[in-house]
Amino acid sequence: MKTDLWLMTLIWALPLGVSLAVRGRMLDRAVRPAAILTSTLVVLLSLWAFVRDGAEHAFARSEAVWAPVVLGIRYHVGIDGLSAVLLPVSAGIILGVLIAAPRRLMTSVLIRQILLTESLLLGVLVSLDLSILLLFWIASLLPLFGELRARGERGGARMMGILGVASSLPLMGFVLLLGVLRAKSGAAVQTPYDLIALAQRQIDDPLPNWLGGLVMMGALVRMGCFPFHFWIVPLSERGSAPLVLTAFATPLGLFLMTRVMMPLFPDLFMQAMPLLLPLGLLTATYGAILAMAQYDLRRMLGYFWISQQGFLLAGIASMNAPGVSGALIHAIGTVVVRTGLALLIGSIYARTGTCDVRKLGGLVRTAPRMATGFLLLGVAAVGTPGTLGFVSEDLIVQGLLDHHSIAAVIVLITTALNGILLFLAFQRVFLGDRAGNSSTENSFPDLLPRERWVAVALFGLLLAGGLVPAPLLAVRTSVVDALHDIEKPGLHEPGGEAGHAPPTAAHAP
Repeated sequence: MKTDLWLMTLIWALPLGVSLAVRGRMLDRAVRPAAILTSTLVVLLSLWAFVRDGAEHAFARSEAVWAPVVLGIRYHVGIDGLSAVLLPVSAGIILGVLIAAPRRLMTSVLIRQILLTESLLLGVLVSLDLSILLLFWIASLLPLFGELRARGERGGARMMGILGVASSLPLMGFVLLLGVLRAKSGAAVQTPYDLIALAQRQIDDPLPNWLGGLVMMGALVRMGCFPFHFWIVPLSERGSAPLVLTAFATPLGLFLMTRVMMPLFPDLFMQAMPLLLPLGLLTATYGAILAMAQYDLRRMLGYFWISQQGFLLAGIASMNAPGVSGALIHAIGTVVVRTGLALLIGSIYARTGTCDVRKLGGLVRTAPRMATGFLLLGVAAVGTPGTLGFVSEDLIVQGLLDHHSIAAVIVLITTALNGILLFLAFQRVFLGDRAGNSSTENSFPDLLPRERWVAVALFGLLLAGGLVPAPLLAVRTSVVDALHDIEKPGLHEPGGEAGHAPPTAAHAP
């Protein structure tokens, strides 16, 4: 099915255009309203694309192509069930950041960087040409790198540089080597980087598995799985929270794994499962344990994020429909939870000048709405029934139980550890007596209306996803059924045989 080229282009190009257009001292005051309006329009356009083209479609069946081909590269965009869900969610999260972030942080320069980052992230989601995807992928980290350098955060900038190189070089090598192999094959391939053609094996010669290893390496680094987690905690601590949340509003590592790795290298993915599953469990447990040892809320949230990436990897490594779809849904829920908690932590820091739980306490007395928001988001984060986390974790556990029952138990134990972590954080920050100056406690303001409504919206999304998960389960149609459609056996239902048709979203638990 063909979709409108202008719609796909407008979704990613609109934030870029506004970030370039709204410049100069006279327009500084208009930057934030313009950014909020732009992100609102992007959310609406993304929802339109989801309803019209993406909700029912498997792998990239809704596509648009601009005819010119240069060096095998062409402007090829489209959506499927996965990207159609991620587009409005990512844009909505960025909209929430623009609205709720502390005003003192939201300089005109930072807002333009947020819009630029949003444009690049959405560009990755709609790209169906690997070379174009690579350009968006590399560029998506540049605004955050520049912002850290401009603030003199040399350590953070160095960490971002390492992350950029470590996550981009493998993917760059993959694209370059793919072009070389296509040229040497002698096959008449006009567009060697076309993702749909590669996935459907419209190109004669098979792709060597070692190329897939490069893709997997880039995805694991971007996810922050152990031992590639080195960048998450320093970035959480030193980076500007609004821009950090924007840069990671989309789970690009998992997206690359499911959009490129699984369709192009299904055999390699199955061979890697014995490694990926224990790696995911190790990441989940490692992050949960270290999070409990932290006193700084930002570092605590960073290790919590690492733990959640382990859940995603374990779900993907289950290699069955419930586990894979659960991981994809959990990625969405984790991004929403992290955004909400990070915004609340940012509000605490803006009011007190500290994120050290030893210097906080008793804030519920003057900020009951903030305390309620933190508690509700924490409850949603650990998969309480009725929330999106419950749906995703239930699917992941289902996917692991049949062949990996011990892994399922480890996931449940790690979830309990994360629950204890968030409860202790809530207790230390909001309950008990304040460790510092009581006058500061008395002057601690509660959530502002704009902060309050963003927190309500984020929790509402988690609650809606838990009570009515069917729209989000479109990702199953996109990823799981897509692999069946292109006749790549491997994904199977627990207890079933490889190559059997997985269930559609309509049959999901």
